Amino acid sequence: MVGLSGVERFEIRAGEGERAGQVFERWEAGLTEAYVPLAVSPLRAGAFQGWIALRAYDDMSLSTLGASAQRVDRTKSLIARTDDEVLLTSIQVAGRGRLYQDGRVAEIGPGEMAFYDSTRPYHWEFEGDWEMAAAQVPLSRLRERAGITSAEIPTATVITRDSPGAVVSRFLYELAELQNTAPAHAAALAGSAVDLLASAITLTAGRAVPGAAVETLARRRVVEFMRRHCADPRLTVDGIAAGCGISRRTLYRLLDQLDDGPATMLRRMRVELSCELLVARADLPITAVAHACGFTTERQFYRAFRIEMGMTPAAYRSSGSA
Repeated sequence: MVGLSGVERFEIRAGEGERAGQVFERWEAGLTEAYVPLAVSPLRAGAFQGWIALRAYDDMSLSTLGASAQRVDRTKSLIARTDDEVLLTSIQVAGRGRLYQDGRVAEIGPGEMAFYDSTRPYHWEFEGDWEMAAAQVPLSRLRERAGITSAEIPTATVITRDSPGAVVSRFLYELAELQNTAPAHAAALAGSAVDLLASAITLTAGRAVPGAAVETLARRRVVEFMRRHCADPRLTVDGIAAGCGISRRTLYRLLDQLDDGPATMLRRMRVELSCELLVARADLPITAVAHACGFTTERQFYRAFRIEMGMTPAAYRSSGSA
């Protein structure tokens, strides 16, 4: 079914009296419809459940999914059934997965990412319950926009949390989460995904990032730096530039394309953080929330909150707006 956010949702659980094989047939059909033709088999006995939440954009589709223990195969015979040529990218959220392709094995844990190519056989093994975010991009889009061919993709290679490509894995995961809560914002950001994926591929392969993707990656690094440090009241525009190793002029140029200057983005991030705290920590006084979110005074907090939310922090907390 398709929800109001435009996200297509698919869930499966064993029905009363339903055989395990029938459950897996339905799950296999769901995976095949959402991605590419696949074969699924259980890795442990017992009740099975799985779910997929997927949304398609112009250049890609992005999903979150999770299920019980299983093996997922993309075989030569299944490849022959479709003309799809897709780069698949998975970011592990919970549990662990083992990806096999092109003679390599990637052991992927939470926060780690890997690429795999739908035109060549691969298989996944999940020995326990698991969750991941997954992106699909036609290989033709990568060739058109970044000049990357299938042979250049470092398949079944782990992109760890501390590698340069981790900036991209965090972006994709956050985008997948955002499309469930703020689909319009997610759609606005989705246009950067192909360029960022191209950056992650070239970085993982040990090559220079293409010129067009350099700026997209730099912009993402700036936004991530700001999000990590927005609660620091000492953070300024100059501090953002210095922390990202760029000039103030470059900082403004990068963020101009997002229709927000750095000061506006910083204010918005701090207010977003305060909204979470106002609801999650009802015991905290408003002043404490203000300071915890990077505002130097309560007056500054109230003014910023009114600009972004159209109400006072106290009204937001009492109305249950979250």
